[in-house]
Amino acid sequence: PDIIFFWVSRMIMAGYQFVGRAPYHTVLLHGMARDAQGRKMSKSLGNGVDPMEVVRLYGADAMRWTLVSGMGLGADITLDPNDLEKTFAVGRNFVTKLWNIGRFLLDKAGSGAVTSIDQIHPNQLQRADAWILWRLDEAIEACDAALGPLRPTTPLSTPDQIRWTEEERRLGMRLNDFAEVARGFVWGDLADWYVEAIKGRLAEGGDDAQVARSVLVHIFDNALRLLHPVIPFVTEAIWQQLPSHEEGTYLATASWPETSNVAPQPGAAEFERMREVVGALRQIRAEYSVPPSTHIRAYGSRLGDIFKVSDSGEATSIVERLARAQVSMDAPPPGAAAHAVLSAGATVTVPLAGLVDVEKECAKLRAELASLEKQLVALESRLGNEKFVAKAPEDVVAGERRKLEEWSARRDQLRDKVQTLCGG
Repeated sequence: PDIIFFWVSRMIMAGYQFVGRAPYHTVLLHGMARDAQGRKMSKSLGNGVDPMEVVRLYGADAMRWTLVSGMGLGADITLDPNDLEKTFAVGRNFVTKLWNIGRFLLDKAGSGAVTSIDQIHPNQLQRADAWILWRLDEAIEACDAALGPLRPTTPLSTPDQIRWTEEERRLGMRLNDFAEVARGFVWGDLADWYVEAIKGRLAEGGDDAQVARSVLVHIFDNALRLLHPVIPFVTEAIWQQLPSHEEGTYLATASWPETSNVAPQPGAAEFERMREVVGALRQIRAEYSVPPSTHIRAYGSRLGDIFKVSDSGEATSIVERLARAQVSMDAPPPGAAAHAVLSAGATVTVPLAGLVDVEKECAKLRAELASLEKQLVALESRLGNEKFVAKAPEDVVAGERRKLEEWSARRDQLRDKVQTLCGG
């Protein structure tokens, strides 16, 4: 009793010291963990998930990634205690992907000493290098914005007056956005684009290969730092194996990435347009079911800034390898062709003769268009019926209107394809 009285007295005295002062300047609210039926997880219901079981099955990193990537500000997260594999698949898949990316990049980067990025002159950078350095700066800025400031930054007269500004109150703590930015940079920008773009340079060796290697190690080092708060164990294991790693240092105590504060070089924008060309050619392949193994011929207009006469071949080799296409600046031959409109008024044209059976494709497109137009007539008639609109539930009517918008857009696309491929 004496001990209880002592601590109660201390708490009361402490309370008097804070009269008129807010006890906290920041209170963070998070959502609840719910089961597959939407019920709050609790001991009484017995619908909780044992974290140690998840760690045993899939690892702590996979569990952390699943939880953080689904942690929208104030949003509930759904976990199914009866299907842990499905629940934590997103974390398991990404951590596995990161480990595979790490092994691949470490193999490409080699184990020898690597030149610091600070010692690389800007003139030595190719367009892919300039682009990935720019994308790293973009990723760091986006991650910083998602995390938000660590504390109120407005200087005030006394510690008792700590307050967030109105702008600061709405910044940060978007952990799911932070996780998605870091994931997208590593999986998309780094693995899918930059590594594919520099494969040839790394294989050829020489000074340019060392430049690409330095950029690759620098980018991956910073990418691992961005991911480390969410995936501490796998990132640490990979970081320890980087050629730039110094003995006795740990990722857990390494500095947070900072932007270069240097304006992106023109080559970054040129590589972005190269990506646009590759994406357009891949889309044409998909639309006309052209097999990935089939090499195609494409004709571009207003692409002179990336396919220069004096170009070293970087643009040509990257587009040919990633899109399996040879791009010419000549006028396309007459006949059926697929077209893609790019930014700044540029276009890409792919003749379809020899790639697809034009007559068969036209018949298929016309049949699809006729069927869609028939369905659109029925849908427009239904939405034009005042009784249907008045009596049907609002969500049903709204769904039908969305369907009308989507089907109308698809009809316009089909009409354009029929006009281009079949001449009307």
